[in-house]
Amino acid sequence: MSSKHLYHSADGLVLNALRGAIALNPALRLHSSSKSVYTYGQVKAQDDNRKTIAVISGGGAGHEPAHAGYTGRGMLSASVSGDIFASPSAKQILQTIYLASTSGVAASETEDAMMKIAFKDVVVIINNYTGDRLNFGLAIEKALASSHMKLESVIVADDVSLLQPGYDAEPQARKSLVGARGLAGNILVCKMLGAFAQRGADIARVKLLGDTIVHNLASVGVGLGHCHVPGRETNLGGSMQMADEECEIGLGLHNEPGAVRKRMDGPVQLVADMLRLIMRSKDGTGTKFIQIPAGNETFGSTDKVVLFVNNLGGMSQLEIGAVLDEVLRQLSKSPPGRQSLQIYLQPLLFPASLGIHPSRVYCSAYMTSLNAPGYSISVLNISSIERTLSASSIWNQSVNLFDLLDDPTDAVAWVGARHWPVKRLGREVKEQDALSITQSPQQPTRGTTRTQFAPSFIERGIRSACESVLFQQEALSEFDTILGDGDCGNTFGAGAKAVLNILEQENVDLTTMSPSQLVKFLGDILEDEMGGTIGALFAIFLTAVSASLKGLPSTITIKHWSVALLAGLDALGKYTPAKPGDRTLVDALAPFCEALSQDDGSLEQSADAARKGAESTRRMTPVLGRAAYVTLPTDAANLPPDPGAWGVLAIVEGFVKGLSSTD
Repeated sequence: MSSKHLYHSADGLVLNALRGAIALNPALRLHSSSKSVYTYGQVKAQDDNRKTIAVISGGGAGHEPAHAGYTGRGMLSASVSGDIFASPSAKQILQTIYLASTSGVAASETEDAMMKIAFKDVVVIINNYTGDRLNFGLAIEKALASSHMKLESVIVADDVSLLQPGYDAEPQARKSLVGARGLAGNILVCKMLGAFAQRGADIARVKLLGDTIVHNLASVGVGLGHCHVPGRETNLGGSMQMADEECEIGLGLHNEPGAVRKRMDGPVQLVADMLRLIMRSKDGTGTKFIQIPAGNETFGSTDKVVLFVNNLGGMSQLEIGAVLDEVLRQLSKSPPGRQSLQIYLQPLLFPASLGIHPSRVYCSAYMTSLNAPGYSISVLNISSIERTLSASSIWNQSVNLFDLLDDPTDAVAWVGARHWPVKRLGREVKEQDALSITQSPQQPTRGTTRTQFAPSFIERGIRSACESVLFQQEALSEFDTILGDGDCGNTFGAGAKAVLNILEQENVDLTTMSPSQLVKFLGDILEDEMGGTIGALFAIFLTAVSASLKGLPSTITIKHWSVALLAGLDALGKYTPAKPGDRTLVDALAPFCEALSQDDGSLEQSADAARKGAESTRRMTPVLGRAAYVTLPTDAANLPPDPGAWGVLAIVEGFVKGLSSTD
């Protein structure tokens, strides 16, 4: 749990955040005393727009961008915020109802003024927490007593983690007077009801749609740790503190305990645990959450669903994107080498391939829990909603529910594509590689130019160079941690492992390659696998070396190699100002190339020159790269060598050792 904050107190923080929220949308206003954000523009009695109903929601702060970020045309007409993790009061909510119903007239206006306003009917979306239910309920009753408008409420209760006796228990319904809590599925409800209201639907139909959505919405969250509220003590009791290897499935949005705390067994198993709870959420009710025909193996034959993955605030975008990918994999089918979700869902006896391809996919930090490291998965069954609504006498069956998700909105926090194909492409189709000139390295055609070293010696040298790099990998990372970001060892190691893996493939035969082809082959591998600055430097260098080796006589010598290596150095000079003495990999690479170009130059002497160059970087002050921005330690005289130069040295010495080996 991170407890470091820019603001050391929560005093005034909520109002400041709301002011920031309205600055993003010129159509919004803030009613400070009630912490209400609303769309501005009074509706006169003669306005045709008076038939459009208003949709509002809200709750405690700490869940930003909810709900101010979802206030705007096409979503919420107004929203209200309490203090951090505390429900707004009934008085606050009542003001919000009036502001939404009148497009900006507060409840404090005189009764005569109120009579001149055309009040909109209001649908109130409430997350299922006790404080919210009570305060929103009281505000609704007070508003109804005024007789100015009609009001309806929709209770969002999408957290299914607590409705079963345990994530690994036999299926049965769990009785609870409280019911399921409201999670991020609330935002889906806000989007669909807001769009429906914008289309002119009446309050009865909006209410019907909202209740039906909630009935077919299931969410499960997981926390890898608790969030921290600015200004509060950081000490958690022993039972509250999660161990590093633990997670909590069903952890609430306000640090409430979840359904189970367990050891993390990796993302695959964790996603399977969560999907199992969702898929079994209707157990004991006589129906299934998603209808999947027996033996289904084809796209589109299951219920149409929406997938909604929510970042609780503390997950990196990198990881949450990978989580989304894993959820989609497990819904569609079980990838090779992974536990089958079908097996894990026993005794439901689903087919081995679930064949669930969501028609809409959303992933963002929609409803957070401050800085909580965790996420939630929500699944909305559109087909089941359609079946329920079609049986209602008041439903307009011409409404496409997906259109409500795709409809435009001015709410700045809604994240989602607006244009989707009628039929989604399967994952396999979408991931087919397009034809391009940048395909993965392939074995070149047989070459005609040979080097003075036998091909077997060249391969031995390459293998030895890679092994030398892997031996130095930990040291390279340690050096880079002091004056960099600590990834240099992993970068060099990734390149070495990739080359070794390629050499093990049966269809790769170095004896068929010319020197130019071999160098280009290695450069392509390093470009793909090393990445970043070092990968680009090696790729530029080796591309130029390869070009220089083209069109040479049938047998080339060390002299030819030295000329090509110097051409590689010249090419590097076009794109980086790095020179010997700047504490970069050039400090080892340049001496090696230059020593080899001497009349009496040998590989052994050139390797010695590379070592001297790499060793000299121990006393250098960095002037390029990330290291140039890092404050030097007080004992700068004892700096380690530059990790890039040391990596080049490992390659050179390993290669020379491999060539001279008699094994």
